Amino acid sequence: MRTPGQSNPEEEPRETVDFTESADAAGRRTSPGRTPNAPNETSSRQPVTGRVEQLVHRTWTGVQRGARLFVRWLRHSLAVLTALAERVARWSAPRVRRGHERLVVGVERVRDRLAPWVRRLWRRLSPLVERLRRRCAPFAERARRRLEPVARRVGTKVGPHLSTARAKLAATTSRSRVSPRTRSVQLTAAVAAVGVLAVLVGTVGPDTSERTTPAAHTVDLPTQRHTEAGDPGVLSAPNNDGGAKERAESGEQKSAAAGRRVSPEAAAAVGPNASGIDVSNHNGSIDWNAVAGSGQKYAFVLATDGGTFTNPMFSEQFHGAKQAGLLTGAYHFGRPTGSAVAQADRLMDTMGPTGDGRTLPPVLDLEVSPSTGGCYGKTTAQMHTWTQNFLDRVQERSGQRGIIYASPSFWSTCMGGSQAFAQHPLWLASYGVSQPSVPGGWNNYSFWQYTEKGRVPGISGPVDMNRFQGSGADLLRLAR
Repeated sequence: MRTPGQSNPEEEPRETVDFTESADAAGRRTSPGRTPNAPNETSSRQPVTGRVEQLVHRTWTGVQRGARLFVRWLRHSLAVLTALAERVARWSAPRVRRGHERLVVGVERVRDRLAPWVRRLWRRLSPLVERLRRRCAPFAERARRRLEPVARRVGTKVGPHLSTARAKLAATTSRSRVSPRTRSVQLTAAVAAVGVLAVLVGTVGPDTSERTTPAAHTVDLPTQRHTEAGDPGVLSAPNNDGGAKERAESGEQKSAAAGRRVSPEAAAAVGPNASGIDVSNHNGSIDWNAVAGSGQKYAFVLATDGGTFTNPMFSEQFHGAKQAGLLTGAYHFGRPTGSAVAQADRLMDTMGPTGDGRTLPPVLDLEVSPSTGGCYGKTTAQMHTWTQNFLDRVQERSGQRGIIYASPSFWSTCMGGSQAFAQHPLWLASYGVSQPSVPGGWNNYSFWQYTEKGRVPGISGPVDMNRFQGSGADLLRLAR
């Protein structure tokens, strides 16, 4: 028992409570289950923005790393593909060239085999085409009559300007000549670019080895040089035998040839390296005035073929060309299966009388057989004899040396490269070359048929185009 006023250590008063302590401290004392020093709710949560920034940074770093890896892989892949493509190109280039060469040879062989069949089919279809053309002729005539006044007015306005331009061009070309070497360099690129296409789609014909895209008609040819001033009819060099046949001519013939004079005005009107055409019944009716207006100076017309066929439109075409002011000649498609003299007589009879000063020498057209593609079953000697008999008959009746039309391949294959006819003017058929190769004993050609796909006003459809090798006076001296 504790007496009042006595001090009892056990009853010493406890630590004085500070009533000013925070409610949180009091709560910790009264809540023994709460963890001492636990943070409050605000300090227990990390800032959200800091976590988002960290996540975005890590994501962007990963994207950049992936992009660099992708670009590196892409560059490596492109480098590998480029190297592979170059290796493939080097490996395939020679094989492609060899394949192309074999393909060209194969296409030419197929075309050579199809040529006789195509020509035979065309000959059977030509009568049908001719009948169709005649039925359409009235409609074409009506259209021509309606368009003729318009064309006349346009020609009146444009004609003087065209004449002035042609005169200037003729003067320029006569003053400056392009060498064959330069012409070859100028045309090589164009010929090479279209060579394959021309071989694949070239028209079937007797001289298939040379039918490619024509490009030589723009060439300015050198003026023909005469080897004998007294014989204007000879446009190429004489034969290697010294021109024995030329020396055998009578003195009257030589004097008559030497006495022919051509006025400078007429020669200038024709111009050097004159352009001309050759036509047949397949070309139909022709507006010769339009042909002459386009700058053509001469025309050869098919008269006869073999021993039976005569061009039903020969008179219309032949005399129409003359009336339009063109120098005109007639040609015969030779078929050595029949008499050479009889075929020459058919040509001369169809031509009729000449001597008007506007008629070119008769032409013998020598080509491979349209039926077999060969030399009509004859040897070279037989072909030589037949050709000589035909030309002798033509000269006997006309007083002119006949012109020979042939291609280099025909002359080599069927005539054995004969040099016995070099005194006759040569009409050379050769397509797609800058300068044609001259066969036989000729030093040069007189006419060059450089394409069969020309376009001339007044003629519907393609037409054969030719270039004369010589001056305007040379061409006029050929005419009788």
